[in-house]
Amino acid sequence: MSIVERMFVEVAGGETRQVDAGREAASDGPVLGDALDGLAGEIDGVLGSISPVGLTADGAAAAIAGLERQVRRLQATQVKLFAAVETSRAYCADGHFSARVMVRHHGQLSGPEASQRQRVSAMLAILRGVASLYAAGGVGTDQVRRLARVWSNPRVRGFMELCEAELIMAATKMEFLDFDRFCQQWEQAVDVDGGHDPAERRWRRRDVKASQDFNGTWGLNGRLMSLDGAEFDEILSGLVSTLREADMEAAKAEYGDDWRQHMPRTTPQLRYDAFMILVRRGAVAPDSRSAEVIVNVVIDQDTFERQLGELVGAEPAPVIPREIAEALIAGTRFSRTINGVFVNPAEVAARALTDRIRRVVVESPSVVIDVGRTQRLFTGSPRLAAIMQATRCYWHGCTRPATQCQVDHLTPFRNGGQTSTANGRSACNGHNLTKEHGYQVSRGPDGTITIIRPDGATVPTHTTHWQQPRDG
Repeated sequence: MSIVERMFVEVAGGETRQVDAGREAASDGPVLGDALDGLAGEIDGVLGSISPVGLTADGAAAAIAGLERQVRRLQATQVKLFAAVETSRAYCADGHFSARVMVRHHGQLSGPEASQRQRVSAMLAILRGVASLYAAGGVGTDQVRRLARVWSNPRVRGFMELCEAELIMAATKMEFLDFDRFCQQWEQAVDVDGGHDPAERRWRRRDVKASQDFNGTWGLNGRLMSLDGAEFDEILSGLVSTLREADMEAAKAEYGDDWRQHMPRTTPQLRYDAFMILVRRGAVAPDSRSAEVIVNVVIDQDTFERQLGELVGAEPAPVIPREIAEALIAGTRFSRTINGVFVNPAEVAARALTDRIRRVVVESPSVVIDVGRTQRLFTGSPRLAAIMQATRCYWHGCTRPATQCQVDHLTPFRNGGQTSTANGRSACNGHNLTKEHGYQVSRGPDGTITIIRPDGATVPTHTTHWQQPRDG
């Protein structure tokens, strides 16, 4: 048993020994203290072994995953220690009013961090499968904390117990961005009493305001409708991308290959400048219709038809949380923009009738998804269909949104690749160019992307080094 494993067991409380609130702190020292001393020595050894000399891509990927697993186990141990302090009421002896206060004080933590451990501890006391996997390092701290945010909604806690296996599958198989959206959509769908704020009330509560602080700068605060927010995000992101491209071209022209060190604006500064451009354009021509924006909303057919039915008074279909989780994992249930921003499906159905949105309903025959080989470029409906297959660049680890990407032929056109959705995926400019330097990309029947390096090795994915841990 490793030192980390021993620490986790020793902190466990009821599993090997009962923490007694009346015991002196010193009496615990020889047990947990020795393990901590041993852990410090092991960490020193790990630190000393890390070097850039001879480090390969495969070696780095394996080391990142291996170290992350042990860090997760230590963080799970921190949460279990919190639970032991809370259960034993050890905090009372020193006049602390709660375990959260004691842990915050002795751990020199921020208030939010201590509260985060408290929420996770409360959830793991019920979701024992998640707790066990976290203790083994098989699920990430970010994923566990995202689940704890859902757990903080008391209306869905019972559903989380019922769907624990599906939640674990999503947490371990999805990249975090996708898992975050999974949690958002699952909670919204199963929270039938609180997750469906009536559209009319949301419309009445819409608001954006600017307020000045003591030093003269201004802050913005607002509440946007689901689709309005998606439209705003798409417009702002598009303009930021345009400004960044202009900065990039100017830096390349002046500094050549060293242009990255001379970009004149950071991303936050670009967002600010883009926002002010939009505001000033509106002041010049507030009623202009010359630059109409169409927001593409991708929604599955069953969800769209169900929401239309509810609009005309049909009886709502029963909510089955496990089926919703399974559909979200399989990718057959969604209501989002092309970039993956969630939009309320009820609002999509209501506003698709009148607003400037283009609904892209999966399996709808009105959308062209295949064209012949005679067309070299993805344009119109084929481009839209190719983009909507993923929310960002297909290259492993890249987070460039789909609307800021080109549509790339996975099998190059010059090699006989078809201009079709089966052969097209969103690729950022950098990875579109990278692929032309000896990389090969293919897609499996389930949509999984495989990237082969010029040396013939496969580029590892985020799950390559994350086989399920053995028990014990």
